[in-house]
Amino acid sequence: MIFLRLLSFLIGIGIPMALPLVLSDAGTRGMPGWPVLGGLFGMSLISGSFLYIALLASRMRRSIILRILGGLLLMLPMAASLAVLLTRTQEAMLLGGGGLLAASVLMFISFVFPGIPDRRRPMRKRDRQEHALS
Repeated sequence: MIFLRLLSFLIGIGIPMALPLVLSDAGTRGMPGWPVLGGLFGMSLISGSFLYIALLASRMRRSIILRILGGLLLMLPMAASLAVLLTRTQEAMLLGGGGLLAASVLMFISFVFPGIPDRRRPMRKRDRQEHALS
């Protein structure tokens, strides 16, 4: 699990670095402010969802609330990558969207989907005694 948490951390750090490289175009002079602000907000939400998984994955097994929040946060990159896969035709965009979808599904299956929390309570005294010796 530590490798998946490390992968999630690297994805969360890599999204803000790699996305401008994929989206940059030499012919683009300037863009209006609101779409750029919306894109930066969406990028930070997607990156934050992977960072959330990387930082709180060990606590997510014990807390149903953290697991639900992690699942909701991972729905954002899944929905964004599905939208990219359905609407774009550029090879770099399709490759990035497919990778993001695969990483999101992997993190969801690994950390959010195991719905049974670990029960690590100590045994009661009567459970520790053997009945044949009583």
